[in-house]
Order: sequence, then C-alpha cells, then structure tokens
Amino acid sequence: MSITHPAVAETRPILWWASIGAGFAAFQLYLFAAWALSPGFAPIDPGPDAMTEVGTWVMWGVGISFCAMAVAGLAWILSDLARGRALNIVQLLMIGCAFCLWQDPTVNLLRPVAMYNTHYPNMGSWAEHIPWWFSPNGARNAQPLTFQSALYPVMVPIWVLTAWAVMTGARRLWPRLGGPALALIAVASITIGQTGAEVAMVRGEIFAYGGVIEAGTVFAGTRWQFPVYGAFLWAIGTVALACLIFWRDAGGRTAVERGLDTLGLGTGGSNLLRALAFVGAANLAILAYYLPFQFVSLYSDPWPDVFPSYFINGVCGEGTGYACPDPALPVPGPRVPPS
Repeated sequence: MSITHPAVAETRPILWWASIGAGFAAFQLYLFAAWALSPGFAPIDPGPDAMTEVGTWVMWGVGISFCAMAVAGLAWILSDLARGRALNIVQLLMIGCAFCLWQDPTVNLLRPVAMYNTHYPNMGSWAEHIPWWFSPNGARNAQPLTFQSALYPVMVPIWVLTAWAVMTGARRLWPRLGGPALALIAVASITIGQTGAEVAMVRGEIFAYGGVIEAGTVFAGTRWQFPVYGAFLWAIGTVALACLIFWRDAGGRTAVERGLDTLGLGTGGSNLLRALAFVGAANLAILAYYLPFQFVSLYSDPWPDVFPSYFINGVCGEGTGYACPDPALPVPGPRVPPS
C-alpha cells in the first residue's frame, strides 16, 4: 500500500488550478496571435449609417476612460511585480479576468446574438479562429478595441468586488444567513445592477442585441432591446468569483491557492502560480455565463429590422448569404473558414 505524504497532497489544489489557468492563458495567446497574423486582421467598415450624437460622445468617453483605466491597472501590477511584492486579491482578479477576453465573441458562437458598434476602433474579431466556432460571419462582428481594453481586466473585477461587498454587507445585517442565501442576494443585486448598466450601454450605442427571447427582454422589438436573462447569467459567473474571495482560510488564501505555502516558492514563483490559478477559476466562472447563453440563443425570436449598418456589419441579412436568426429557420453552419 502506497502512502501519500500530507504535504504532497496539500499542494494539489494550487497546482491543478494553475495548470488549468496555464491552458486557458496559452489558448488566448494562440487565438490572438492567429488573429493578428491572419488576412482578416483589418478594420470592419461601419457602413453608411452615422452614429447619434449621444453615441459619438459615449464612444469618445469610453475610449479615453477605459484606455486610461487599462494602462493604470497594468502599471499598478507591473510596479508591484518589479518591486518584488506579492500580488493582492484585486490584482489577481484583474489578471485572471484579463485572460477571459477570448470568450467575449462566444455569445455568438452558435448563432448571432450581440453586435458591437464598428464605429469603434477595431481590427475585426478572433472569433473564427476558435476551433469549434459554428456561427457564420463571426469575424465581421468586430471587437471594439478601446472598450475591450478595460472591460475584462477592470470592469469585470469591479462587478466581482461589488458582489463580494453585497455578500459582506448582507452577512453583517443578517449574521445567521448561510452561504446559499448570501449568494442568492448577490445574484439578485448583480442582475439588477447589470441590467441597468447594459441598458445604458445599449442606449449609448456601444453594442446591441439582435437575437433575444422577447418574453425575457426589456424594450423588446426595438434597437434598444436587452435580455434580462443575460444579466442573470452574468450574475452567476461574477458571484461565483465573489464566493471564491469571500470564503478564504485563516491565512487569507482562496480555495484555488491552497497548498501554495507548502511549495517553498519565492515571491515571483508564488505570484505566477496564484495568477495562473485565478486565470483558471475566472475562465470557468465566466463560462457559466457564455455556455448557457449560447444554448438560449437557439430559441431567440426573429430579429427586429431596426439596426443600423454599424451593428449589422454584414453578419446576417441581405447580401450576406445568411438570414438573420428566426425560429422558423434552421441554424446555419458550419461556418466559412477565416479568410
């Protein structure tokens, strides 16, 4: 009979999570490299329709503020690394969520759902370099570079920390509440907050939702429609990460960091393993949003014919060879290979 030393067994959580994170990080780097080296790495033309005055102001505001936040966040992390400091929980969240960016187009993986405004600076999309991509013309749903600069490394952690703050406040108000009740309160709070935030972004013309189930949608049938069930699914992913940082051990370690202290690593090695572990945890949590949304998209109602050219972008409709999604039509596929 073989006996595993307790110290060896204790190292497994951090090593397993770091291995998962390394896989996700490598995959994101591969996707971005394949995209950058492809002929499709070029701006998508927004077409003839002009943006509204509100949309133009939002575009400039987002571009300046989000890029500034991204630079400030990166500088903060690099500064602490250069000084040999251990990364704190917020910095780890930022790194973990930054490596979830590859998932952003996958809401459209099976059929088109959400569309970005191509008046924003863009170089197309890496969507069709995802090996299992199915939906046609995914590369034409361009990623807005200024918006994406801070969306995952800054804004997603803000939602996670908001959920953590809600759980902390609820625990103080009602000390007898158990974990499931705290998580449900956070999910409800983030669903409400995310609905308000996304409606504002839709009104600001950052993006639009074409494929929705109207029964679960506000402003259904208009260019401002937003599926509230999307906010609920988003809350599940962000609250999962909030739970990770809410329940820590006596040493302040999360579940994905356990066993780190038995490895005898220096600050640099510990930072690397902890960051990779958070990349793994963040990717699995955010997948809890995208995977159900992909399934739900198969049952979306017909697209309203209200979207300007800078949202449609040749993804579907007249002249594309693919009708926009309709429950009366089959799901088109497989996709055309990237050009």
